[in-house]
Formats: sequence, structure tokens, C-alpha cells
Amino acid sequence: MDVIIVSKTHMSSAACVGGVLANGRFVRLLDSDGYNQDSDTDLEVGDVYTITFSERTEKTPPHVEDILVHTMEHKFTFSSIEKMVEYLTDKLKVKIWRGSTEVLFDGNLEWTSGGSGYISESGEIPKNSVGFWIPDRDLNRKDYNEKVRYSYPIRWRNISYVGYQNPVDNIPAGTLVRVSLARWWSPNEDEERCYLQLSGWYGLPEPDTENNDEDDDLPF
Repeated sequence: MDVIIVSKTHMSSAACVGGVLANGRFVRLLDSDGYNQDSDTDLEVGDVYTITFSERTEKTPPHVEDILVHTMEHKFTFSSIEKMVEYLTDKLKVKIWRGSTEVLFDGNLEWTSGGSGYISESGEIPKNSVGFWIPDRDLNRKDYNEKVRYSYPIRWRNISYVGYQNPVDNIPAGTLVRVSLARWWSPNEDEERCYLQLSGWYGLPEPDTENNDEDDDLPF
């Protein structure tokens, strides 16, 4: 079956790679042994691969997307991210949340006093751990403790960014983004939680990068 690579996020020393199958199903591409992809994986957003896979036998909701990939053959790469988004929305009819942060993950998110969204083992568990979202307000970059975060301007909402794209200062309202829930963990020995993350965005220009020292050698 074919799969479209739609996200690549940092996960300690590995890369969590998300995709959408030809039938519209969200998947997370693990290797045949059940591990995440290497941090320097060649898989890129917009790539399309033909894969063979099996289901991961042990899945803990909401992380139901895990598949074990046995073979991969590159088929093609979309000519632009816009073309990929058009295919996902017009052909595959993928579900997209639209509106405020309150619509995410079936409305089951809880929020810390610092604005971090999460689901807890004592609360309602959503049906999946990934999704597309079109926010109704700008998301503005506000780093905290040297970590990139994006702030939704109502009710003090902050979302940690874990993607591979170079961070932008502003994600305008109406931009398609991908969000996910991190794996279960227990902060400060409290109940286990899955925290909300921003995986990436689609259709925004890459931010300008600073000139490197090699430019000093150019004759102009």
C-alpha cells in the first residue's frame, strides 16, 4: 500500500515519522522491530512510498497508529507541499479540526496552569493521537527554557514544537498544521499523561537563515 509522509518529529535520539495511507488512515511508521526511525532518516514530508507492513500487536490508546514497516520503495515526491495538502484534503478527505484549541482530540484535552495541553489516564481518551488542525487565531512563537513553543492567544495555551522544520515566528490563522500527543509518561511521579505537541505546518515559506562565515569569501 502507498503512504504519504506528512510529518517528522524529534523524539530523543530518534525520529517519529507520521504518514497517511492511501485509504486515509493515519499511521506512525516504525521499523520492523518496532522502533522509531533513525534521527537522520531520509524520509521527508511530501515523499510517497509503497510499503508492506504489519500491525504493532501491543498498542496503548490513544497511540493506535503504530505499524511495523517491512519494506519501503520510493514512488514519487509531491512537486509541492500545496499539492500534497490538496491530495490529502480533496482526494483522501482526511479529517481536519477547525477552530480553537478546544476542538482538538475530541475536546478531551486538559490544561496545566502553564498552558500545556494533555490527556490523563483518569480522563477521557481520544480515538487517536495525531491529527490536522486549522487554528482560528495566529500561533505566535514564545520560547521557554530554550524550547520552541507556540502560543494560542486565548485562555493561555502553549504548544511545544517538536518538528524538523526551521521555526517561524508566526503561524497565521487558517494555516494547516499537524498536532500529536506524546507517549504516556508520568511527570513528577503524578498520573501518566500524554502532552500536546505541534509537529509542523504546511504551505508557509521557510524563514530566512543567517549568513554563514563562508559568505565572507564571496567577491561581492
